[in-house]
Amino acid sequence: MMAVNLKGVLLYCRAAVWQMLAQDLRGEVRGRIVNLSSQRGMIAAPDDLAYGVGKAGVDYMTRQVAADYAADAIVCNAVAPGKFVTGQGGRLLDPAVLDRTRRRTFWPRLSRPDDVARAVLFPASEASFVTGTTLMVDGGCMAA
Repeated sequence: MMAVNLKGVLLYCRAAVWQMLAQDLRGEVRGRIVNLSSQRGMIAAPDDLAYGVGKAGVDYMTRQVAADYAADAIVCNAVAPGKFVTGQGGRLLDPAVLDRTRRRTFWPRLSRPDDVARAVLFPASEASFVTGTTLMVDGGCMAA
């Protein structure tokens, strides 16, 4: 879990930064990194220690890369989905987990994969003055 969710992100961030440092500016930016985090990196969940710690590390790494490379015109942000419906099953189908998630989500439905995909487009766009932030895609769950 940690090898994929944290070390994998570290290695691709490092490779992306090296590539971006060699690139010319396009407008005000040399490149944009969008990491995938999770709501679970910000709140505790039963039996989710390794996943939550890994995603919390992704949030920290996002802020650190943004701070370290802003002077080099590299933008780094993260997108953090909450629970979303994929049709694949898993813990979300547990009635207790699904009920808890629905009660905490303000939006009248749970997230879908296209909600997350559209959210990734914003930090990957021309938004150059937004860096070091994590965009929640959770239907307002974290606002509760």
